[in-house]
Amino acid sequence: MIKSMLATMMVAFCMSVAACGGSKTVVKNEDSCGKQMTDLQNALNTGAMTQSEYDQARSQALYRCNHH
Repeated sequence: MIKSMLATMMVAFCMSVAACGGSKTVVKNEDSCGKQMTDLQNALNTGAMTQSEYDQARSQALYRCNHH
């Protein structure tokens, strides 16, 4: 279960990073804000993300949660 959750997080993260190339790509995430935060924390705790990647992804997720 953790592996599938990490795989989902990595796909979402890669898609969000790919969107930084200047295109108008929109990534829709149907997970609740709390689930996103939990998934990000799990990815950090297991080493799937660096602290820097976590900080950036968390900031983006919080922005989306607050502006949804």
